[in-house]
Amino acid sequence: MKSNKTQFSRRHFLKAGAATSFLICSPKTAFTYTANEKIRFALIGIGGMGAKGVGVGLGEQIIAAADVDMKHAAKSVEKIKTGSPDAKFYTDYRKLFDEQKNLDAVWIATPDHHHFPATVRALEAGLNVYCEKPLCHDVYEVRKLRELAKAKKVVTQMGHQGHSNEPIRLLCEWVWQGSLGDVFEAHIRPPYNQMDYGSRDAGQPAQAPESLNWDLWQGLVKEREFRSGIHPSKWRGWLDYGTGLLGDWFCHNADGAVWALKLYEAETCEVMCEGEETSATNWAHECRVSWSFPKRGDMVPCVMRWSSGIYNDYAIKPMPSTVDPKLIAETSKSPSSYYGTKGTAVSGWWMDSARLYPETFMQEVGKPKAVIPRVKGGHTKDFLDAIRNGGQPSANFDYSARLTEIMLIGNIATRVRENLSYDFRTGKFTNNDKANALLSREPRKGWEFGYA
Repeated sequence: MKSNKTQFSRRHFLKAGAATSFLICSPKTAFTYTANEKIRFALIGIGGMGAKGVGVGLGEQIIAAADVDMKHAAKSVEKIKTGSPDAKFYTDYRKLFDEQKNLDAVWIATPDHHHFPATVRALEAGLNVYCEKPLCHDVYEVRKLRELAKAKKVVTQMGHQGHSNEPIRLLCEWVWQGSLGDVFEAHIRPPYNQMDYGSRDAGQPAQAPESLNWDLWQGLVKEREFRSGIHPSKWRGWLDYGTGLLGDWFCHNADGAVWALKLYEAETCEVMCEGEETSATNWAHECRVSWSFPKRGDMVPCVMRWSSGIYNDYAIKPMPSTVDPKLIAETSKSPSSYYGTKGTAVSGWWMDSARLYPETFMQEVGKPKAVIPRVKGGHTKDFLDAIRNGGQPSANFDYSARLTEIMLIGNIATRVRENLSYDFRTGKFTNNDKANALLSREPRKGWEFGYA
């Protein structure tokens, strides 16, 4: 570890008139980055989606990286050794946090069940954090991270990239400026060709790959034998490790509904699910979840519906809706649809497009007045700029934790097939003890950090 004298020679305290420096606030002090100074990263999870973090880190400075299967992450390991030859590698990121005290930021790209244990350690250390979506596996975890990020005053961002783009801002502005009238319903869908994404069954007992530290991979989750199909690709389908199809796609395709309709401001909601049941070990795929939200400021009560397993919401066992079935059928190929008293809007995968429907309506209304600041340079640059310049990305944990919380109570509804009432103020269901029992879980010995 470097001495305090060495550490503060890199970040000089702010001086009046320092033209080449940018102010950033930390929980303890204020310091500056010189114009060409690199952000010192630790990377947690460098295989798969973690390769993106490697690219970002190499543009800055990689101090350390951790992964439980270095063979699976071999390409990333080689790139780090070439671009940051002094970087230290770890199998257990808990040891990384114990040893590395000269960091600025952490990039987390692990399976879902490791998001909280890694992120809570980074926040407690006062580090800026980028975490892939969904932010957490359980409701307790996501509420804890939102609270901690606010207390630590660090820069945070979740990896739902569409949140930083133009289309989601257009959607919000159309809705807020009244182009659709009162929006009373939104329909959200995952890609039709990913209905079997992740394993639906428990697989077969198998020998864990020699390169994989299976005990560390399980992390806080209760120990079990290795099963075929879990690592590296199908863990999302498992109750203990992933958050299913809903967890994988909701934070992308429902982002527009949650932001534009201000669902994150709701104090309560009702949630229910129908369709395929979850098994003892794995998430269901073919199901519909419905969230009913009360009035939020000047927003009317509305319903948000998630439908997976079929592409047309009304093909079988439709949920009750006041939307014209013909209109639903016409817009059913869009990942997200928004139905208002004056008109309809649709958006694409990852919120990569937004249009009023039909085209004649789009031409009649035109572009909305821009009222939301635009992000220059994309999602990742928004995070890096916030570290250097101060402020927060719009996808920070204050917002993205609430987006994730809405998804997570929907996942609980897929396991408890009763009409549930949820209170966002307390983080609990008001009418169902079985649902409340799924808000958190007991971590394994050695993984208690961050849990009450």
